[in-house]
Amino acid sequence: MFKRIVEISLMIAVFLVAYGGMNYYLYHNLAQAIPVSFGTLLRVLFALLAGAYPVSQLLRSWRKLPLLSYVGSYWLGMLSISVAVLAVKDLLSLFLPFQNQVLAIGLIISLTLWAAFKAWRGPGSKTVNIKHNKLVRPFSIAHLSDLHLGAMTSVKWLNKVVSQVNSLEADIVVITGDMVDDTYGEMAKFIPAFKTLKTKYGIYAISGNHEYYQGIEHFTRFCQEAGIIAADGQFLAVAEGVNLVGLGGRITEIGPEAEEKIQELLNAAKPKDYNILLIHQPVGFEKTARLGVDLQLSGHTHQGQILPFNIFVYLFYRYVYGLHALGDSRIYISSGTGTWGPPLRLGSNSEIVRIEVGQNT
Repeated sequence: MFKRIVEISLMIAVFLVAYGGMNYYLYHNLAQAIPVSFGTLLRVLFALLAGAYPVSQLLRSWRKLPLLSYVGSYWLGMLSISVAVLAVKDLLSLFLPFQNQVLAIGLIISLTLWAAFKAWRGPGSKTVNIKHNKLVRPFSIAHLSDLHLGAMTSVKWLNKVVSQVNSLEADIVVITGDMVDDTYGEMAKFIPAFKTLKTKYGIYAISGNHEYYQGIEHFTRFCQEAGIIAADGQFLAVAEGVNLVGLGGRITEIGPEAEEKIQELLNAAKPKDYNILLIHQPVGFEKTARLGVDLQLSGHTHQGQILPFNIFVYLFYRYVYGLHALGDSRIYISSGTGTWGPPLRLGSNSEIVRIEVGQNT
């Protein structure tokens, strides 16, 4: 328990230092672009906006403050974009006579509005085709990930997502983690939407790291009430010759314990079965392919979601987005159906993916 408290305290401290530094960097540039007579107003307004996100998170478990959460989340997103734009400006100024804060601020506002629009319009649909010798007939999967259903998500948005998924007419729907971001009581309003999902062989979901922040029991209950099969730690024969293996939870690597678990689950498969692994983080593909996984489906990365994280995410994961191959095995990493934190998308897109697995000809 003590170790966990120390870890959490350290994470909070690192966040506050980084967050404070980013805010100061933006404030310093704003102060140079705004007349001195507006200095006091700028400081007050900046303090209110900068404090919105940490205060909303601090009070989250005690009291819901939707307006404060929205303001704080948008500010956090704009802050990230601001740091990226201002860093480029300062880098250019080393080689060119470029110190135009007003132009940089205008670009920040424009990019933030564009990022908000991209998130508001919702996910697009795409199709990925995979060939394999094992299947007796084509098999289709609607892959969702990182819905992050919570205070920042509306029922209207989810109904639109469900309508898009239904139009794909997939054999199964899978959700690879971070589906819910709150308690069951707050999530119950989303249940009717899931009950309208249409598939031939069912809806399957695994937990990610976010399901554990409020308590995994909320995820389990939500799945039960919504008609979703919770696949954590399960081997499921979903169709003739097609199996799902669920490896839910906060797994950050495929170590000996995870390898043993996957192997244990795959022992129930027949030699010619097509095996699909659901795991939230896109880790251990080399190992899972060797163990007999034909298709690994993951999410978590959001493809960085917004600048500059689109770049930084490649420092932490070998496979960040899209389809990759090792021999006959494949991994597909979703950029996420929803958004986490700031409802913004810049340099990435929200997506619903129809994966069509067919026979080699």
